[in-house]
Amino acid sequence: MQLYIKFGSLSKFQDLFDDNEYLKKVLRPTNYNVYWIETNNLTEIIRLLESNGINYKIKD
Repeated sequence: MQLYIKFGSLSKFQDLFDDNEYLKKVLRPTNYNVYWIETNNLTEIIRLLESNGINYKIKD
């Protein structure tokens, strides 16, 4: 699955990603706003994104 970060949320997401060891472990950058999700458990990723007001989309 891939995580797409919407352009208006890129800087907020980058700050979160830089400070969060879990996200660094389960997300692999493939493009400046696209990350490959390396886990089947999306619950924590979604919780972190939504609690920080980050606009995103997850696709298979």
